Amino acid sequence: MTVSLPEMTLAGVAAAMGNAALAVNSLLGGIAIPMVVLAITDLAVGEEPLSIDVQHPVVLLQGALVIVMLTVAAAGITAGDRLLPGLEVAGAWTTVLAALFIVSLVLVERLQRYYPWRPDAAPEPQVGEQVEEPQPAHGDAGDGEGAGLGRVVWLAVLAAAAVVAGGSVLAFSADALAEQTGLGAGFVGLLFGGIATSLPELSTTVSAVRLKQYEMTFADAFGTNLSSLALLFLADIIYVGEPLLSQVGRFSTFAVLLGCALTAIYLAGLVARPRRGLWRMGIDSVTVLVVSIMGFVVLYHLK
Repeated sequence: MTVSLPEMTLAGVAAAMGNAALAVNSLLGGIAIPMVVLAITDLAVGEEPLSIDVQHPVVLLQGALVIVMLTVAAAGITAGDRLLPGLEVAGAWTTVLAALFIVSLVLVERLQRYYPWRPDAAPEPQVGEQVEEPQPAHGDAGDGEGAGLGRVVWLAVLAAAAVVAGGSVLAFSADALAEQTGLGAGFVGLLFGGIATSLPELSTTVSAVRLKQYEMTFADAFGTNLSSLALLFLADIIYVGEPLLSQVGRFSTFAVLLGCALTAIYLAGLVARPRRGLWRMGIDSVTVLVVSIMGFVVLYHLK
């Protein structure tokens, strides 16, 4: 949840300001940018394509669910949204996105239960080898444990508060930047907002790569995208007036389609698992970079 605070804050503040394009496209930018981050990570690693190391089927499920939710978002933008009868606090399509997110969590949890991860067995001690008893770490016992846990909690709270403050400043800055540069709230929200709010995912990806947990990089990217789409419901509640998805048009529709394409490319790579690369990258990562660049050029002309 803390990782999604940048997207949540930026979209929420933008919706409260009445800037629907910035609110929606900052979340949609959080779909495409993590895919680009995966491609750049693949280039940085350079040993072998990232996709050949992914074995757990839950990653494929997450990617498929992202495409399903993106399709629902595109339907809401194209067909137009209406407030839920009786409640009138959010649109019907964004409510469906929130419901799908909950269903996705249940499906992912159940699949992980059916295909549990098992660590490698510890090596057996050799004959005559003395087995050392594990020693308690410093601060693990007594009052030290409570003090250490309390310090971690306070640091987490302070970090979350800093993220919320930064996201609020980012929303006002993006609104001013869109107006002064003429780039438009949609393009600024999608590209610059998407990059800024994807920094936590970037740090997670780098850490996972250093640990050679390449499977974690895809799971984090797809999981973050599911959360970003669900946050459209929260932004819709905050936005005053007509449903949020009814306030955006073809720019946001193309951004959704770009997110679908990039996700589908990586899903194809996870299924085919090609070992031959190109330019120190997997074929899927190269394709993602090329398609994303072409997509951003089109979005620039649609702004």
